[in-house]
Amino acid sequence: MKKIQYGFTLLELMVTVAIVGIIATIALWNSSDMLEENRAENFLLELKRNISYARAQAASTDEIVVVCPASSANVASNQPTLTCQSQWGATSSVILFVDADRDGNYKKDNDSLLRVMEAVSRNDKVEYSGKVNSLRFNTSGRITTSPGDFIYCPNSDNENNKALTVSQSGTAFYVGDTNLKCS
Repeated sequence: MKKIQYGFTLLELMVTVAIVGIIATIALWNSSDMLEENRAENFLLELKRNISYARAQAASTDEIVVVCPASSANVASNQPTLTCQSQWGATSSVILFVDADRDGNYKKDNDSLLRVMEAVSRNDKVEYSGKVNSLRFNTSGRITTSPGDFIYCPNSDNENNKALTVSQSGTAFYVGDTNLKCS
């Protein structure tokens, strides 16, 4: 008669411990840097697409198109007038509009709102190094404001910063990783 053994062999125990270790490593892996980089890259690539759209819209329709930050609360409540703010970031949404009356602000009666971007995460910062905090495209698709760099700083800690450059011709170039800092 064969005797029944209860328990595990050393090999079975070692394999089980190895599997549990691998699963624990995956579960506890700190992916915050990767998430920060993805968040910054996604925002800047969407901004690049919107800048390219604004440029194309200005050139194809012979109208002035403005890209600027506006109060997220005012955008969400569908206010009839949206004023371009000086700060890009968590409290503002990026808007694109045809500026028919050429005053630099959106008025529902005169201007056409083309697009609205979501506001950035509360802990993140976005800064524009141009002299004016808006991009104004003339009928040739060139910007009449100063060119500059958009810098996205996830968690405001100046790590994993990404940049987007806008040239005088109105073309946006995604730079990616940058040493530029948010203030």
